[in-house]
Amino acid sequence: MVVSHDSRPATGRQDPTSHFSPYRHPEHSPPEPHGPVSLFRALFELNGDQRMSMGLARAIYAVVVVGIVVTWVAVVLIGFSQGTTLGILALLLGWIPAVLWIACARIVLEFSTAMDTLIGRSTGSA
Repeated sequence: MVVSHDSRPATGRQDPTSHFSPYRHPEHSPPEPHGPVSLFRALFELNGDQRMSMGLARAIYAVVVVGIVVTWVAVVLIGFSQGTTLGILALLLGWIPAVLWIACARIVLEFSTAMDTLIGRSTGSA
């Protein structure tokens, strides 16, 4: 066998280890994806066959942010209905727990998408 300078085998011969992956066994390869998955199908899929997409993470994050903002506005309105002092306190200090909840939601979604990407890469479906 003649080896050229670029460490590839000479023409006519194929490297027998080019298809080998230590993390994936041929008879245990994951099923092929069947096209794009809709948002609601991905939300309610419980078998683990479909991977989470960034669109699903964006949709969940948007719903969480809208829910937290609506809750904060409701707390401010309820505070003002109970008295001016409570309304001002809710207006000035109520944003702090809202921001913390939004940060927690973002961290959880970032972690879950990172783990999903990692699992996809280790199974070879990414």
